Amino acid sequence: MVYKQIMHSVMILTVSGRDQAGLVEELATIVAAHRGNWEICRMAHLSGRFVGLLQLKVPSDEQQELEIALRTIKGLDVQIAAGSSMDAEPIVQFNLEVLGSDHSGIVRDVFAALARAKINVEELSTRTFSAPDSGVILFEAKARLSCRQKEDLDLIRVELERIAHDVMVDIRVL
Repeated sequence: MVYKQIMHSVMILTVSGRDQAGLVEELATIVAAHRGNWEICRMAHLSGRFVGLLQLKVPSDEQQELEIALRTIKGLDVQIAAGSSMDAEPIVQFNLEVLGSDHSGIVRDVFAALARAKINVEELSTRTFSAPDSGVILFEAKARLSCRQKEDLDLIRVELERIAHDVMVDIRVL
């Protein structure tokens, strides 16, 4: 018996469209019809729109047809980029939490400090909400971070504490 080795491609999709029932099911049906594997995704409802990021793995001989089929979903904008299945594992991973009164520049200042320290953002989610006791609008960010070189997390904490004071937020490195 001869086995044929199947080559796979990694696809990264960015999708956006008017929010309506059935969009995820339609995406999943098209991916499955092309023998694709739905690996990682983040989806959300933002200001009346459905938005998402997806990582798919698909047999290389199905990739082009899958791309064509994805672009036929009515009312959904689909952007496609090639991914890599050979991602190196980071040496150190840690979490970051930011909380404070909402104002312009928080994300810029905190993540500029992280960039200077050569810290990579693996995941980031942010939100604003009313404080239950005062009604003040608060900003919250949660991030999973990594660095490829062994960095001194204590030095990173010190730098972030300095930034926290300047930006007027609480920052926790976990």
